[in-house]
Amino acid sequence: MALTGLQVRFAEKGDLKQAKEILRKSFTGSYRYWSELLLGRLDTLVAIMDGRVVGVAEIYTKETKTHGKISVISFIAVDPGYRGRGIGKNLVAEAEKIFREHGCRYSAASTRRDNLASIGMFTKMGYSLYRRGEKEFEELEGPLYAYEDDIILVKKLG
Repeated sequence: MALTGLQVRFAEKGDLKQAKEILRKSFTGSYRYWSELLLGRLDTLVAIMDGRVVGVAEIYTKETKTHGKISVISFIAVDPGYRGRGIGKNLVAEAEKIFREHGCRYSAASTRRDNLASIGMFTKMGYSLYRRGEKEFEELEGPLYAYEDDIILVKKLG
């Protein structure tokens, strides 16, 4: 899934201003508020291309009763001018690699049902989709802080 000229790594202090701008362009309302507040507080991955930050993913790990140690992609965003090039997939793939290294059995994310780009990306990468009301969703809503979302995506890590 390597993209020529793309580097994905943990964010450094100097990356956070550009990462925040991408979050600002990508989210509104409470999603913007929380993604900006958690920037640099959660583990943060950045995608670097053309010498600048073009994507960001905020991740964490949580212990759950039903899934054991689960990893969460809390927020993921790609600069609008760089979307459709596989940058989001590369961020997710790097996050999954880190999660495996930390002994996580599952990776998960949540979103709104109208976020078709995110849903499409995660399902193409092997994530199963669960809707509000389904057992899997109800078990993971709290650990994922998915209270405003109605879709949870889960992948068993090999």
